[in-house]
Amino acid sequence: MARPLSISEREEASRVFALSLRLEAVRIDEGVRWTSTLARWHARLRGLPPPSANAITLGNHVYMPAPLDTSPARIQAGDLNDMGWLIHELTHAWQFQHAGWAYLAQAIGEQVRLGPKAYDYGGEAGLRAAHAAGQGVSTFKREQQADMARDYYFALKRGRDTSAWQPFILEMQAG
Repeated sequence: MARPLSISEREEASRVFALSLRLEAVRIDEGVRWTSTLARWHARLRGLPPPSANAITLGNHVYMPAPLDTSPARIQAGDLNDMGWLIHELTHAWQFQHAGWAYLAQAIGEQVRLGPKAYDYGGEAGLRAAHAAGQGVSTFKREQQADMARDYYFALKRGRDTSAWQPFILEMQAG
């Protein structure tokens, strides 16, 4: 059964999206098996190793293959994996809220064409080069945007320099 974001999930998501993502519209459905089944099928067709777990976001609905542990205690302890995964998926909800259903066709097409490379935005160096070239967040592919938001969250929470991500995150926050 789908649930709304918890208070701590909303607080953490706001660090990335500010007010640009309508968090109250998002629902999470945990323990959904079909998401990983689709990913394993896709990997088999491409001759790739199967993923251990795969989430899918359709519109404002996040389907997770397992329960998330995004409790304040877990986050305070520095275990950010589940919250980072949720930030990635929430980026797809953000894409839906700002671009409509077109985001989904774009994301699927990029994954089919590029496989794992659809996620590679170039890290900090890639972001600095893109910013120096005057590029914005829309020049990145949908999965790249989601990994960018997740990696920004990780850097922010770990007290690392976030300046490479900042121009793109500010653009996302502006909507």
